Amino acid sequence: YSERIYKEGCPIYKLPWHFYLNTKRYRRYKNFYILCSSAYASADFAKTFTFIDKAYKWGYFTQIKEYEDLDNMLQAKEPASILWVARFLALKHPEAALAVAQRLKTDGYDFKLRLIGNGELETSISQQIRELGLTDCVEMLGAMKPEQVRSHMEKSEIFLFTSDRNEGWGAVLNESMNSACAVVASHAIGSVPFLMKDGENGLVYQSGNIDDLYSKVKYLLDHPEQRKKIALHAYETMTQEWNAENAAKKLLNLCEQIMSGKEKPFPYTDGVCSKAEILKDNWKKH
Repeated sequence: YSERIYKEGCPIYKLPWHFYLNTKRYRRYKNFYILCSSAYASADFAKTFTFIDKAYKWGYFTQIKEYEDLDNMLQAKEPASILWVARFLALKHPEAALAVAQRLKTDGYDFKLRLIGNGELETSISQQIRELGLTDCVEMLGAMKPEQVRSHMEKSEIFLFTSDRNEGWGAVLNESMNSACAVVASHAIGSVPFLMKDGENGLVYQSGNIDDLYSKVKYLLDHPEQRKKIALHAYETMTQEWNAENAAKKLLNLCEQIMSGKEKPFPYTDGVCSKAEILKDNWKKH
């Protein structure tokens, strides 16, 4: 299965060569299908007419927790708490989270933004926090073990996922949704078009558009009941659909249909193993 093929784009003059390679590797086989672990993989292959009507939604399947008292967990989350988790790398755009924090503070919001992770931009981000006067509302917690990260997710109301198109999948989306966070995520991330339905189980913003990102975060802070509904639906998405057990069952059924000779088998209309539509980078326009 595949993540994104042309993360940095593919020049038109190189497409004939990729067409030739994909013919040798895939297209000459009638029963060759692909499980896409990025919502944009099918579009990348479609550039060379490969896996047309043979691409299925797939992904990374993280550990799924089921909470006995989800309502109590939602009530116990820290009010106006925002979490960002990633390596401090350019493709993750930690500066976008700081831009949101700066605007929230300017607009008079009482909130706490926590950043978890380390990386090459860590020192720069720490300096920006001081220069922007955000030390009272933004915390850098450093790197930590996965179970500690999940604990912070479980206590946070809002999760920010700000990566650009270079994020092939992004397993923190699975984990934050399973932790009943209301997620605001960039449209360009590979997992977002598969896992998220904008306005239902999360909010999707146009990658790189800070105004759009800020408006989504502000909406969640201003509408606590809607935020809780979104968080609940995010949790249900992971426990009912996007988990390893359900994926295995669907994959077995899909394989049986393919091996039985059914032409263009699409037994599922949504979720795991449903058709991976051909998406473009601008699928989410404003």
